[in-house]
Amino acid sequence: MIKILNKKFLFTIVIFSSCNQNIEPVNEIPIQNNPTENLETQSTFVFDEIFIDESSLDEWTEFKLLKSDILDLSNSIQEYDSVIKFNQDVLNQLSNSSTEIFSSDFELYNENPEIKGRLKLLNIQIQKTKYNFNRLDKSEALNELNKIIIYYNYSANMIVSKANDTIN
Repeated sequence: MIKILNKKFLFTIVIFSSCNQNIEPVNEIPIQNNPTENLETQSTFVFDEIFIDESSLDEWTEFKLLKSDILDLSNSIQEYDSVIKFNQDVLNQLSNSSTEIFSSDFELYNENPEIKGRLKLLNIQIQKTKYNFNRLDKSEALNELNKIIIYYNYSANMIVSKANDTIN
């Protein structure tokens, strides 16, 4: 009886100590636009080609457009000083493609409310950034653009998770 209690006690200690760890994102890339500013942006999630084929994700045209616009945004963040007007154009394209995705007929999207929810949050962040973009200073604007990429990564991870559940 004492051995069982000792094992359970040790297991409880291990569980509590593992839950108290702070996990830092691995995919942060520092960008140096100004020597005085230290800005970090998230890298965009890249889907594996095998996964795309297995889950038929290449047939989801609305998501392909959104993914393309997110990659444009990611590239424009790295050249922020020279392409402020381009960022506004990318935000307009992102706004359109994130709204169009709601009318998608793709089966994975329609059967998973979690994916719909993540994409709605992404759309809200895009609309918020688009609305406030001209009022923000450089660091705030970069932070808001970075949030769009973070929300996209959350959405992409949810799509991968749900697609793997349906494949397996």
